[in-house]
Amino acid sequence: MAPGEGEPRVGFYRERSHEVIPVASCLLQSAAADQAAGAVRRWMKEHSVSAYDERTGKGLVRHVYVRTNAQGQALICLLVNGEEIPHRKELIALLRESCPSAVGIVLGINLSKSNVILGERYQKLWGQDFLMDTLCGLSFKLSVPTFFQVNREQTERLYSLVREYAGLSGRETVLDLYCGAGTIGLCLADAAKRVIGVEVVPEAVADAKENAERNGITNAEFFCADAGKIKALLEENNIRPDLVIVDPPRKGLRPEAIELLAGLAAPRIVYVSCDPATLARDLKLLVQDGYAVKEARAVDLFPRTSHVECVVRIQKEN
Repeated sequence: MAPGEGEPRVGFYRERSHEVIPVASCLLQSAAADQAAGAVRRWMKEHSVSAYDERTGKGLVRHVYVRTNAQGQALICLLVNGEEIPHRKELIALLRESCPSAVGIVLGINLSKSNVILGERYQKLWGQDFLMDTLCGLSFKLSVPTFFQVNREQTERLYSLVREYAGLSGRETVLDLYCGAGTIGLCLADAAKRVIGVEVVPEAVADAKENAERNGITNAEFFCADAGKIKALLEENNIRPDLVIVDPPRKGLRPEAIELLAGLAAPRIVYVSCDPATLARDLKLLVQDGYAVKEARAVDLFPRTSHVECVVRIQKEN
């Protein structure tokens, strides 16, 4: 979303820039995403609602965020640079008319002068503020800020590979860093003795706890903490993980996470990466800490793009 001449520009960033290129329809997006974007564009134009300008930090509407599930239902979130929006009822009516698959509409408040997409706070405008989805035979509740892969079929292939590399026997304690809604850890729980998930997003941790209960999984627990805090927690409870799963964002592992992994010295690590460049950087650091890369495989979750996911099996050397 960006200011334009006569009407706001609604589309996608030009590669390696933050210049918004207007796009009315995208073949890689769901129909719901196109419908929601079109409705927001029309609402902004009809009611003279401003688009956010990254250069000045002014303007209201920043992003339209749409999540869909296997059943075709959609959760729509409008990210804004403000505490409120004008003509709220008109927006809700237009989105419901334009996007009949929507089950909820959420307003995300993002007042930061940055290019961060998601907000600090959320309020429900209509319907529900979450979406239910299924993955690997489990049911998951997903709030707006909770990370979830967009390609469900390939995600199941990805998690199958994680499970293969994990090589669990039922006796292991698994530490799942960057756990999000708990998807990876919960998909491994039936083959582990204990799963401990860690995530810094409170809403995601709440979803993970609820997802464990919903699926009848009793050997998984989740904590809202950063790497420094989880280290103290593990030490206090004398927990030594046999396996660590890491699935960081595109920028890779934070320095404190690398430090945590070095201190834990877990026998095995499975690294799930969405950026080969930061993966290579982090693997170099882990090798310096006494680990060896044993196996790696790419999984294409983003067809017709240059992006790829990688899964790496890493083992502690004697």
